[in-house]
Amino acid sequence: MVRTLRTLRPVSDPLGSYLRVGRLDHTFLAQMLVDGKAVSGLVADPAQAEQHRELWVEAHHQGVETVLDPRSLELSTPGGILRGGAVDLAWAPEGLHTPDSLYGRAGEDLCDQLVDAVVSASHTAVLAPTHYLASATDPWLDVDADLTHALRSSLNGAGLREVPIYYPLITKTENFYDPHWRDAIIASLSRLPIDAVWLRIHPFGTARSGPLALKRYLEACRDLHRLGPPLVGEHTGAVGVGLMAFGALGGVESGITVIDHTDLADWLRVPKKRGGGGGEARVYLHNLGAFLDRSKADALLSRPGMKSAHACLDTSCCPRGWKDTQMRYREHFVTQREREVRALSSIPEPLRAGHYLESFLRPASDKAVRASEAEPALMPVRKRLDSWRGTLGNDLVSNPTHSFSPPAAGKRHRKSA
Repeated sequence: MVRTLRTLRPVSDPLGSYLRVGRLDHTFLAQMLVDGKAVSGLVADPAQAEQHRELWVEAHHQGVETVLDPRSLELSTPGGILRGGAVDLAWAPEGLHTPDSLYGRAGEDLCDQLVDAVVSASHTAVLAPTHYLASATDPWLDVDADLTHALRSSLNGAGLREVPIYYPLITKTENFYDPHWRDAIIASLSRLPIDAVWLRIHPFGTARSGPLALKRYLEACRDLHRLGPPLVGEHTGAVGVGLMAFGALGGVESGITVIDHTDLADWLRVPKKRGGGGGEARVYLHNLGAFLDRSKADALLSRPGMKSAHACLDTSCCPRGWKDTQMRYREHFVTQREREVRALSSIPEPLRAGHYLESFLRPASDKAVRASEAEPALMPVRKRLDSWRGTLGNDLVSNPTHSFSPPAAGKRHRKSA
């Protein structure tokens, strides 16, 4: 019998999924890693370096990428400097960082300190120390370019040539949606030694993604593909998954059940009110791509038919069903977001948009109708899903062929010896 050889389609690199580790997230994340649960990438807060040290050790052992965030935005904005230990960082200024204060040797010293932090925790990537750009002529643009070059030089000098630099592009939507502004940014960033661009666009994210915003964000990302490196959407939440399906992004980043949109208002000015503690825990309703306060989620699932429609029935995620979804809400979110991204990665690029519409968005928008009748707090979710369905459905028809961001996880899967 003659056997014919069949050419296999090469497996593409995976899309990126990054989780920003909060102050109290390290314990359950370490447990997930030890239990063999999949976690792709973690963003490290240097203000919690000692408290999270064991997590970074285990992540390194498991081959999970850990990305140091220098918290440059916080150190250069009047509201940011007040947040979570920023003033205690080794590279924190006495007042605020300004473009003048980080020129030349001062900027090089800061980069040396960042590299020390990378080495200390064995982080495998680092965010460039960039800042909010109010315009295309903002003085921070040139300073950030110099800092990025200095960081690359410092990493190389420490024997860390393989450690990638990810460049956070931090600006307002008014700039990001302006093609002339993007031209200037592309010209500047094209000369930098960067491995990805992380988009922190204010205001945008799941709760800030109306039809015009979503359409313009999609167009802006496709324009930025000219740069070459992968694009990662910071604080995008569930809409970031859709943007990956449509090729705009090669990765997403979010907090763990928090921070699913970007709003820099309290960074750029001193907040009028401070304190007050955190709000109620939020449960991720993965079939809707939406969060609901735990008390409301409990009430929703007590109604007829809601458990079968919205509870987590995956015993490898929630062994005790809804009880685990409620009590282990963070583990549930991490597991489901990882699966969402991996499922997209397994689909060939030209088919991802259609797959996302048919396998998630259409069923989710249909399910949201009944869910919102049972729980009025889900009415904005219903409207949002209907809006995405219309906007993205039209984009699939209008732009059947379009560019794709390279996947943001291509260099990440490496196991320590």
